[in-house]
Amino acid sequence: MNKVEAIVEGQTEQTFIRDQLAEHLGLRGVSIWSVLPGWPRRRGGVPKWRVVRDDIIRSLKRQPFCTTMFDFYGMPDDWPGREAAAALPWDKRAEHVQEAMGLDIAQTLGASFSPGRFLPYVQLHEFEALAFAGVAELAEVTAPLSRASRSRLRTKFELILDEAGSPEAIDDGAETCPSRRLLRVVGQSYRKRVHGPIITNRIGLDRLRKACPHFGDWLNRLESLGDPAGG
Repeated sequence: MNKVEAIVEGQTEQTFIRDQLAEHLGLRGVSIWSVLPGWPRRRGGVPKWRVVRDDIIRSLKRQPFCTTMFDFYGMPDDWPGREAAAALPWDKRAEHVQEAMGLDIAQTLGASFSPGRFLPYVQLHEFEALAFAGVAELAEVTAPLSRASRSRLRTKFELILDEAGSPEAIDDGAETCPSRRLLRVVGQSYRKRVHGPIITNRIGLDRLRKACPHFGDWLNRLESLGDPAGG
């Protein structure tokens, strides 16, 4: 069974990997777990690249594979490719940073390093973007007690999604990023660490993969490390 250590932005991403990705990949012969960056471990947010790079290098010295899960939104400009990516079309930004991260790690570790051991993943905006892959589930979790409230919320979420075109296209403005849009609709009743992973679990990985192609590409890469028979 191939082992993958994931260095992730915060506790929401940790919960998602533990409760959703780990079982799915385990059935395909891939063991994945997550850690927060830095020492002592941070509580969330995107740290400076040097902090994450040191963790990636340490991970690759211990484990066969390493991956990441950070948001492009709020990422410091010292991350590889971050400044240049800001001028690219929205659907090219995260991929550009991923490629630059991979190159930086490969150059740091030298010619003996196999680049395929590092699978960088950068979400374009925030974890909440994945939740918009299922507006019905999003409404059910954020307004669980009233059918009328769920219907109203679903309509509002659908308008946000229709305007953006897809969950991953919801923009990264300070007041229009996925989390702010969600909070404006439901208020403080939404708790990211609790509700985010519950919503994505109800949506399921197959629907997330289809609605969020960039996320789907990462999932495909992780799956490719194993085999359908598992073990």
